[in-house]
Amino acid sequence: MAQSTATWDPQNYFRAWERPVGSWSDLLDELENVNKVSRGRQLVWRGVRNASYGLLSSAYRWFKDRDAVVPSEGRMRELESGLLAVARTTWPDRGGSALETLAHIQHYGGPTRLIDVSHSPMIALFFATEQKYDHKSHLPLPDEDGRIFAFQANDRTIELNSTWGTRELPWLDWGKQDHGWETELPFVWNPPRALNERISAQQGAFLVGGVPSLPHGQNSRYRMPGAWQSGNMKTMPAKDVRQVTSVSMFLKSLERRTATNSQAAYTLRIEKAAKPGIREQLADEHGLHHGTVYPDRFGLASYGADIAKVGDHASR
Repeated sequence: MAQSTATWDPQNYFRAWERPVGSWSDLLDELENVNKVSRGRQLVWRGVRNASYGLLSSAYRWFKDRDAVVPSEGRMRELESGLLAVARTTWPDRGGSALETLAHIQHYGGPTRLIDVSHSPMIALFFATEQKYDHKSHLPLPDEDGRIFAFQANDRTIELNSTWGTRELPWLDWGKQDHGWETELPFVWNPPRALNERISAQQGAFLVGGVPSLPHGQNSRYRMPGAWQSGNMKTMPAKDVRQVTSVSMFLKSLERRTATNSQAAYTLRIEKAAKPGIREQLADEHGLHHGTVYPDRFGLASYGADIAKVGDHASR
């Protein structure tokens, strides 16, 4: 029986690989399990407050919202090339590599292909459980199920060397298979801590990769778990993969150890009822709150606006 298109939306696809977290105790058990099944792989972590969100970079989301279709790799490169040109002509050219310039643009809310991650699972948990506020009313938004991802960093970590530290985009002329740009797990870049305060506070890094490319439009890595047992061997069409993620993924089961020769990513879903308790533990046990995660003055100003508005409503 053919699978319906709805089967492949982000929430349903990630749910097929996830394990749920219903409490702080569950969380500690599941993090220990991730370490066990990953066989001690080096991992970087990403947290999102809504479990239904796809794994999409800001530039990818910008194109998707504006054009109602996901962008091609060519469109992403055009945007990046334009941003770099403007940064070095219209704005004062402060030097630095293309990656560093994109990191600054990302930091201040501009669209790039960079995806923020952290070397700390607890930082990722902070973002997955963070109390958010309505942009207009500044009132707290209700909690929703959140999600964390873990990506293998082994053999995919990059430095600002002669390949990656250039003034022009390193991947500008790469083909799909060059360095596994569109076919393998994204690279992990650890930017200089001096780039800005938040990178250091958040133990930050970036995922850097091309728009997913699948041979002949399909690939066995985008197949639901249990496919062999159920006989449902249909793989995920490329057009649907690109709705779910802007970089290649290798989601693996958390029920058994991952093969040593396989690239791997994992996901946990944080149940909304568990979020208040996890926030409390993160603050009390790990010192993670808005002031430590967003230590710059922009973070203070944003948080202050929310708190002031909440206080204003509470006093009425």
